[in-house]
Parts: sequence; structure tokens; C-alpha cells
Amino acid sequence: MRHVIRKPGPWPSLALLSAAVFVSVTTELVPTGLLLSMSRDLAVSESQLGLLVTGYALMVALFAAPLGTLTARMPRKKLLVVALAAYTASNAVMTLAANYPVAFTARLLGGVTHGLFWAVVGGYAARLVSPDRIGRAVTLVSAGGSMAVLIGVPAGTSLGTATGWRAAFALLTGVAVVLTLLVWWLLPEVPGSTATVRTPMREVLRVPNFPPIVVMTAVVMLGTYMMITYTAPLLHRAGISEDGIAPVLLANGLAGTLMLPVAGWIADRHLRTGIVAASGLLLGGLVLMWLNGAAAWTAITAVIVLGFGMGLLPIFMQAATLRVAPDHTEQASGINASAYNVGVAAGALTGAFALDAWGLGAIPPLAALLVATGMALYLSGTARAGARVQPERM
Repeated sequence: MRHVIRKPGPWPSLALLSAAVFVSVTTELVPTGLLLSMSRDLAVSESQLGLLVTGYALMVALFAAPLGTLTARMPRKKLLVVALAAYTASNAVMTLAANYPVAFTARLLGGVTHGLFWAVVGGYAARLVSPDRIGRAVTLVSAGGSMAVLIGVPAGTSLGTATGWRAAFALLTGVAVVLTLLVWWLLPEVPGSTATVRTPMREVLRVPNFPPIVVMTAVVMLGTYMMITYTAPLLHRAGISEDGIAPVLLANGLAGTLMLPVAGWIADRHLRTGIVAASGLLLGGLVLMWLNGAAAWTAITAVIVLGFGMGLLPIFMQAATLRVAPDHTEQASGINASAYNVGVAAGALTGAFALDAWGLGAIPPLAALLVATGMALYLSGTARAGARVQPERM
């Protein structure tokens, strides 16, 4: 009798997608915890090393939306396997990078991969559940991002501090290999879009209530990643040693993880309120760092408050994207991933300019101003559209 491999149902499949998100987010963010040691080893300044985050995010910003459109009708599983294999290659090159240009090239490859991954994963998750469970599905998949912040980045930071930053990327390479094989073996086949005509991105951007989501995502992430990229130097300025940075990042990730039990419930019932509250937490953390970031406990508290906000806001924005554009999930997800990473790239780059021109103290107030602006643009945009952002309309 032929042996038949039983494929997992929706929730185990979503958990595997969550593991893929863990690898994705850890790959993106691990340089932020290793910025000091990487800059020394590669013989570049901290601001130049921060451009590894900028270049990575810029590739996502440039390619996520086009890749979402170009691959909309392709089978989801094959694309996900390709993306995970490319993460493996990017991290392997980082492990072996002999100099800054090679490391920068590896991060550019990772950024293109990230664009493809995030154009695929949202629509994949949405097709595994019924529409009324999208918020919970997105929460479970996004839990991988929280686990990356809670476990992946602090573990990578600790490992890199103890044995060298290349060890962190070597470990990520091995994890990505294993996950690629598991996804290929276990995930169910999910078809791409069944639309006979590919919808242009400009038409997707005209979907009611979608533009305010895109604008807010870009501007709020710009402000947030000004600080996230330079968290290690900011904590060091407050008197925290390099060895003490990883525990603070762990606390940041734990704060975000504590939000997961309520995130899905809020996303399925009070989405607009949740978006405003989550961005308010980000603003609060930045204001704390601005007002008294030179004090160790204030700096630590600010980073933890940011963790609470980041544990919620990306989930809410992804849920809002899928609810606004249920007929264009790949393209809308790609556009929002591009917007997110426009913010990441611009935040890291703006932070580098601010660091060189005015010093670390300029980063928190500029970041707070940008987050406040993003909130205001979202509220005014949804108000003009007459939008009360509830699940049935989002």
C-alpha cells in the first residue's frame, strides 16, 4: 500500500508560516543588535553599518509590490520555497563576507528575497482560513515576527557578542535550510490569484481606505526605525554595556509577545482603535527616549514600550490590508510591504544622517515627530473617506 504523507490543517500550516516569518524578521533585524561589533570588524562607521539595514529595506521597498503583481497567479508554495532558499543564500554569504562591499551585496540579495516573501505570505495565510478569521490567522503568522524580536535578535546578539557576529548568520543559514525543507515537504499547495487579468498597482491603490494604510505604514515605520536601527548605540549612550544590550532587546521582544493574545481579538473587532492605540505606544516610547534617554532606566523603559507597540501595529496593518483588498491580497500585501520597508530604509538612512550631523540625541525627537505625523495622516485620511475601520469594512 502506498504511503501517503498527511498534510497539516490550516492552523499547523499557519504555525509553519509563522516559523518562516521568524527567519525572515530575524534575518532583517539581527544587524541592529550587532551593529557595534560588525562596524569594528568590517572597518566602517556605525552610520555606514546602519546602511546594511537601509539597503536591505530599500530592496524590499523597490521589489515587494512589483513582485506581488508579477507573481500573483503563481503557486504560493513554490514561491515560498524559493524565498526561503534565497534567505539561506543571503545569510551564507554574510557568514563568509570578508569585507563591507560583500556584506552589503548579501544584504541586497536578502532585501529582494524579503520583498518576495512578504508579497507571498499574507495571501497564503488568508487563503488558509475563512474571512472572519483573518485577524487570528495574521496574529498567528505574525507571532513569528514577535518571536524573532523576543528570541531571534537577542539570541543572535548574544551569540555574536560571545563568538563573533558571523556565528549568528551561520546559525540563521542552518535554520533557513531546515525550514526550506519543511515548507517544501509539509505545506499544502495554495494556488495564486484566479483573476484572468492582472490588476495594475495603481488600481489597487485606489481601493477605498487602502491609501491611508499605506501612507501611515511608511511614515510611522520611518520614525520607528530611526530609533530601532540605532537602539544599540542609544542604549550604550545611557550607560548600558554591550553585554547588557541583548537582555534589553529580549525585554523588548517579550513586551511585543505579551500583546499577541489580544492582538487577534482586537484585529477582528476593533481594528481602527487598535491601530491608533498601537501607534500611540510607539510615540510614547520615543517621547520617553527623547525626554530622558541618557538615563539607563528611562532608555530601557522606552525600548520596552516600543516593543508593546511593535507587537501590535504590524499585525493590525496587515489585517487591515487583507480586509480592505480581499480580491487583491498578493498585490496589496506587496504594496504594504513596500511601504513598510520604505519606512525602514528611510528611517535607517535618516537616522544615519541625523547621527552624523547632530548626534544620537537628535534621533528620538525626529522619530517621535514622524510617528505623530503618520498617525495624523491616517486619522485624517480615514475620516475623509468616511471610514469607521471595523472588520466587516476593512
